[in-house]
Amino acid sequence: MEKAGLFNFNFRTRVGFGVGVRHDLLSILKEEGWNAIGIVVDHALAKQPLVDELLGKISAITAVCNVGCCTMAEPTYDALEQMRTIYEDQRLHAIVGIGGGSALDMAKGMAVLSRNRGTALSYRGFDKMTEPVLPVIAIPTTAGTGSEITPNASFIDAEQKRKMGINGEAVRPRYALLDPELTLSCPTGPTLSDGLDSIVHGVEAYVAKKTNVMARMFAIEGLRRQFVNLPLVMVEPDNVDFRSELQYGAFLTGIALMNSGTGPAAAMSYPLGCTTELHMVLVVAYFYLMWLRIILRVAATGMRSCLNALPIVMAQPFLVKQVKSKPLPSKIICSHCGIASEYRATSKALDSTDSLFRSS
Repeated sequence: MEKAGLFNFNFRTRVGFGVGVRHDLLSILKEEGWNAIGIVVDHALAKQPLVDELLGKISAITAVCNVGCCTMAEPTYDALEQMRTIYEDQRLHAIVGIGGGSALDMAKGMAVLSRNRGTALSYRGFDKMTEPVLPVIAIPTTAGTGSEITPNASFIDAEQKRKMGINGEAVRPRYALLDPELTLSCPTGPTLSDGLDSIVHGVEAYVAKKTNVMARMFAIEGLRRQFVNLPLVMVEPDNVDFRSELQYGAFLTGIALMNSGTGPAAAMSYPLGCTTELHMVLVVAYFYLMWLRIILRVAATGMRSCLNALPIVMAQPFLVKQVKSKPLPSKIICSHCGIASEYRATSKALDSTDSLFRSS
């Protein structure tokens, strides 16, 4: 048994989880007295029946309900500037984000820019805001990014080709409503990508220098649920029970990462994500598999026991097989797991990096 040791653990977001919990948003708005609302929604979801119904109910109980759509898989600071006109000078009380990590990050950005008049780039970094930030209610429709509970919002500086966030406790969502029903609309490609993202979160949280016994506890349980349920969701994407377990697992690994720190896979993914059109999660997953191959060779006993504690061989034998292989072409990830064709077409750019890592 691992000793508790010395650690700090932080969790400030009020979380609701379960099928139908999205409807709690209406009572939250009433309890808080928020009747002027800005909403950022993923453009692909705005007309989905469950989301459209929720938007209608919000509009019916609020005096102001301004809706903007997030259209980018990897949002930029330029996109923030374009969207801010929807929310500025509206005397809004709160911002609601509905969608994947990109939509939630855009919602956090709008919570900052609705009252802070500087350029979006001027708030890059930590705690650069000079005026109050609107409270954020995050309603994720994917399972993996963890944006619904983190104090970070990531954006790309298109000119400098750098990815840096608007960060600080002020942008951490006040509320997070995780409704597995909303993830049913997520196609299998993005579902897999986000699942791999969550797995990266769990493993990196477990081995991070700042990890602790609490973070590892959440990481192990989250990883267990991800490894078991991600393959099941790939086979039965309309099964809300599998979706629920997957989202809960992603939530747990997100908590773990938030209280331990990231590792090399995420850091190495940033340059490629900024300079190519590759989907960021695919890039992270690729570097994760390469990094895991190294970890299995040289990592401390703690990491090996983490992997041994998981039903990895039964749930995802393909991962173990590819971790041990040389080289590790990204097309294996795509072809085995059914990643959408647009990801598969661009994934070839990753393969050119493999020789670099094999020689290092």
